[in-house]
Amino acid sequence: GDQTRGHRFHAPSPITVRDFADYRNKLAAAKVVIDAAERRRTIGAGARRLARDAGLTLVEDEALVAEIAGLVEWPIPMLGRFDKRFLDVPAEVLVATMKVNQKYLSLREGNGNLAPNFITVANLEARDGGKQIIAGNEYVLTARLADAEFFWTQDKKKTLESRLPALNDMVFHAKLGSLGEKVGRIESLAGELARFVPGAEGAKARRAAHLCKADLVSGMVHEFPEVQGVMGRYYALNDGEGRDVAEAIAQHYSPAGPSDDCPTAPTALCVALADKLDTLVGFWA
Repeated sequence: GDQTRGHRFHAPSPITVRDFADYRNKLAAAKVVIDAAERRRTIGAGARRLARDAGLTLVEDEALVAEIAGLVEWPIPMLGRFDKRFLDVPAEVLVATMKVNQKYLSLREGNGNLAPNFITVANLEARDGGKQIIAGNEYVLTARLADAEFFWTQDKKKTLESRLPALNDMVFHAKLGSLGEKVGRIESLAGELARFVPGAEGAKARRAAHLCKADLVSGMVHEFPEVQGVMGRYYALNDGEGRDVAEAIAQHYSPAGPSDDCPTAPTALCVALADKLDTLVGFWA
């Protein structure tokens, strides 16, 4: 037929169109932007403007903007905030929960630290300027961040070392044993590789490999898998482990793809290579 409809709240009545240009123009007048690229541009420009007006900087995330653009037809970016107390939780966790669970864009302050703010994208022009929408999103986010805060507080009560036995109950591969067994192989291999990596120390490489998967059985990583390795670094530092060891735990998953950075620190290089070589050799065998 030759009929369509506009925005379900702003212009729900039927619209008769003649051709594509008429279709596009009438839907735009009815608060529907049909071009996904245009929606992305609107979200990006609006988010940067809100950030600039608040004296903040938008954390650019093209993939998230594209995802949001697929969820709205009349994008209206809005600025919200959350309690500063949550900034005690690692920034990577806050960004992960805002992005994955809520589809919020993050912001940074002038010093580079994460700001207690977020940008959400509404799908309509609210009569109150978005006050209720922002308040509702702030309420939901507070609950999410409270969960993250709880896991952060609880996880620090146990050392990474104490978590290692639980890895024996996690299957890595039916024919290659548990994650605990994989860690044993990585540990041995990382120590051997240290002999060939300039600046590497076998003891540090083995220690980092020994702990590199322990955060997988933490409450935080169980809730937010995106921060595996990252949380291992925080927990290692909390346990008093050396910075080389902690950074190697964080970096040993890298590179996660062709566009990701490779580890460069000697200890991290040993563990990252050991992890990947063990997987490749095991799978081929």
